[in-house]
Amino acid sequence: MASAVERGQWLAGRRVRAAWLSVEQAAELAQLDRWWNPPWPVDWQRAWYRARDWVREHQQVHGGDNLAGLPHWLALWLRQQITHHRQLHADQRRLLAELGLNEHEIKRFHAWPGRRRPVGEALAVAGDFAARHGHLAVSRPTAADGFALGAWLAAARLRQHRAGRPTRLGQRLTALDPWWNPPWPIAWQRMWWAARHHLAGLPAGVQWWPGAPNADHTQAWLHQQTARRPLLHAGQSDLVDELIALAGQKPLWRPRICDRAWHTLSALLPPLPHHGGRRRSERQILEAIVHIVCTGQPWAQLPEVLGSSRACRRRFLLWRDDGTLARIAGAPLPGDDSGWQQRLAAHIASAAASR
Repeated sequence: MASAVERGQWLAGRRVRAAWLSVEQAAELAQLDRWWNPPWPVDWQRAWYRARDWVREHQQVHGGDNLAGLPHWLALWLRQQITHHRQLHADQRRLLAELGLNEHEIKRFHAWPGRRRPVGEALAVAGDFAARHGHLAVSRPTAADGFALGAWLAAARLRQHRAGRPTRLGQRLTALDPWWNPPWPIAWQRMWWAARHHLAGLPAGVQWWPGAPNADHTQAWLHQQTARRPLLHAGQSDLVDELIALAGQKPLWRPRICDRAWHTLSALLPPLPHHGGRRRSERQILEAIVHIVCTGQPWAQLPEVLGSSRACRRRFLLWRDDGTLARIAGAPLPGDDSGWQQRLAAHIASAAASR
């Protein structure tokens, strides 16, 4: 009986001389194994048979979890097939589908947020994000086009920090956004970009990113940075100067409730527990509540012109709990007041969900 080596050598010889085999001989070999002489490397076919045996013993593979749980050799081979899937023979793609790796599963593999990608592919995603939103100051959970962009950038920042110098990847990212890796918190840099876009307008082709702070929030933030100027990094101070030049002399606070709206809203406020009519500060208190809701600032940073932050916060809690703020948020008001009204409604809903 011929050994396995001898059989392999004999089959190799038949493949070389396949064109001279008779029809009967070719049919007999095909009956034993349809893919005895495939139009692709025999090593590929041998790897497929090994993968098929594993699938038969366990389960079909799928791409939704980045091929997690598979043996290392199998996951490595399948990733190679996914990478070159478009270049494979049509029959090779059909054989992969028999293992479970069809077109749908390959799309799921590419869409998995935690999947590691080649540097060139990750840079392309970063470039698209920078072109779309104007910066790369993203938080760690940020995903773009199915890629964990925030985590990838955080790792790139860490590698550059450990190197103590700009890395090759860092230089390419700097070309996309000069402040992708600032010596201060990324959250600060992201707020700076938001403030700049609100003050200067969005550049052509740039759009707001999900969760971007509104103009009121960035205006209050800029006032806070101006007050903290002696504590800022020199580079931060220069960036704040740039925003101040764009902002001019805009006041920290401006009235948001028009007279017509106040005429409607004053009737919705609950009666005071004492005689003598309403206090004249109630409109000021409501303006203070609207300011905090619109800017997202803490009560301790309430502008002095709006009165005591403690008194305003107490009234906010009272009106929130007795439903006054909900009635204010749902009242029919002039169009100019609908913006702060929507933010008040969202704030109430968020507070209710967290309690």
